[in-house]
Amino acid sequence: MGNYITMDIGGTFIKYGLMNNEFCEERPLVLPTEKNPERFLQQLLQIINENKAGAEGVAISMGGFIDPVTGQNSDYSVGDNFKAYNLKEELMRHTGLPVAIENDSNCAALAEMKFGAGKACSDFCMVTLGTGIGGAIIHNRQLLRGRNFKAGEFGFTIIGREGDNGEYTYKAASATAVLAGRVSEKLGQSVDGKYVFDHLEDRRVKEIYEEWLDDLAMVIGNTAVSFDPEKVIIGGGISARESFITDLESRVYHIFKHLKDYVTIEACKLGNDAGKIGALINFIEQNGKERCSK
Repeated sequence: MGNYITMDIGGTFIKYGLMNNEFCEERPLVLPTEKNPERFLQQLLQIINENKAGAEGVAISMGGFIDPVTGQNSDYSVGDNFKAYNLKEELMRHTGLPVAIENDSNCAALAEMKFGAGKACSDFCMVTLGTGIGGAIIHNRQLLRGRNFKAGEFGFTIIGREGDNGEYTYKAASATAVLAGRVSEKLGQSVDGKYVFDHLEDRRVKEIYEEWLDDLAMVIGNTAVSFDPEKVIIGGGISARESFITDLESRVYHIFKHLKDYVTIEACKLGNDAGKIGALINFIEQNGKERCSK
């Protein structure tokens, strides 16, 4: 049974381990992500070299607009460490192992399609909530990447404008980091997302939360209207809070009343493991295609 080095690379942490082709993982570990591009590359090489014995390849989930064939990351919003190098080329050149890299939300959707909330679905959208808002689209059980590998970037959705006297700014929804920031500013103290959800009885916190929830519900509803999926699956750490999913579902169906009849909104099932599982699914799919074409 083959083993693969799987990595879920975030801006703050890298989660990695060895996973076999039955998607069972051993020795999962976490490291802080190096921000300097050269140190970041060396960090990945060290992880691979320390786990290389017996490994058949490297499967990576990370942020960015990633061409899964070339490995090129064209995202302008992530750090330089994510895009200074073509990581697929560099890692293959230095290690001799096959490497597959895919966008983190796409990986999460592939995992949920195989093992999680999307297992019985032909069509679903996934919206991931973390530092920002990401997403993915599954149509006919195939990942829809888009011409520029930007499909599913729901965080770019504009939901309105603010201002007066001809001076307007355009408004997008935000994820939990911004919610915590707004509450911190209002209270005059630094708080995190957990604090927000634990203090919703505070009127000041509740007002900010309700406005934030409205914005997010519009993104979810517009996504459902645009793609007509069976489900919209919510990912990210916040999705583990049942009260949040209930609040979001209620708000979406209040704004988009007709969606209640045909679109389900629910939390992802695989949590923090989805990125690595999806990365390996992508690796197996990509390398299978390459072997068949030779």
